[in-house]
Amino acid sequence: MINLLRNQRLVLLALAILCFGATGLAVLLGHVFELEACSMCWFQRIAFLLAGAGFLLAAAWPPGGILTRRFGEAGLLLALASSARQSYVIAFPESADTSCGAGLSYYAQIGAWDKFFRAGLMGGSDCAQDQPQFLGLYLPNWSLIAVLGVITLYVAWMIWRRRQA
Repeated sequence: MINLLRNQRLVLLALAILCFGATGLAVLLGHVFELEACSMCWFQRIAFLLAGAGFLLAAAWPPGGILTRRFGEAGLLLALASSARQSYVIAFPESADTSCGAGLSYYAQIGAWDKFFRAGLMGGSDCAQDQPQFLGLYLPNWSLIAVLGVITLYVAWMIWRRRQA
């Protein structure tokens, strides 16, 4: 196990697989519960894909590893911000006074990416309504747990690497 942790490419590949797997699971659960993904849900999926792509590129192209890892880190931070906000809105629906906004296809059609970015990070009261539960938690809570899990693994690996150096 320790030898696997020393191989930077394998660890980054594993992180990428976790990010892609979490995105796939979110899409699958959305279909199972017959949900139309709101802006925050799409934003979290795209942020996870950005993180996975960054880690995958870092694993495949070591000379650009620092830059591409930063893309992965940025994706994780964006996913963390959005999933934490959505979990907060679900717990305190009165804190969101605006509408969550349309889905990704609407913003893509009109080219309003700045509005999608804002809706993905801030959300609205719609994001707290009609949320199904899976094993006692709402889906955005599971997204938050997944993001925190990947961040924890990544930070623990970075700390371990520094101690080994």
